[in-house]
Amino acid sequence: MSLNNMYKGNEIIEQPLAGSVLVVTLNSWRYFSALSALAMLFTLVMLLTDSYSSVILAIASLVGLACQYYCWRLWLDCHLFTIFYQHLQQSDIFDSAINQCWGRKEGSQRSLISRWHGARRLLYLAASSMLIQWGIILILMIVHGF
Repeated sequence: MSLNNMYKGNEIIEQPLAGSVLVVTLNSWRYFSALSALAMLFTLVMLLTDSYSSVILAIASLVGLACQYYCWRLWLDCHLFTIFYQHLQQSDIFDSAINQCWGRKEGSQRSLISRWHGARRLLYLAASSMLIQWGIILILMIVHGF
């Protein structure tokens, strides 16, 4: 079977090795979280110096909180994908448990490709929010001086 045919059938992402690659990639939440926390520390120091715009720093802090939320979701996905790939044949039980935890109605099941897209979206949101947070801080420092 060629690689293209395997991918079309979603057989690649059903392999445990693919799950391990996904989990390792999602574990980058640690770096996003640490860099965002550092930016929040910078924001606090800048607020205490009282020479920077409080409103803009508040926006940077809110973006940082959003980044931390996305990082928490990535952390959760790392653990959930690890469990999912260990019990790949029992995806219906996995979905029922997730639905029970989050208060969703029974029968709401997601495809594996949908799960991968959701995880990748969270990864992009975490990275984007961290970059926006640092961008706000750096622009503010350039405009107002160090």
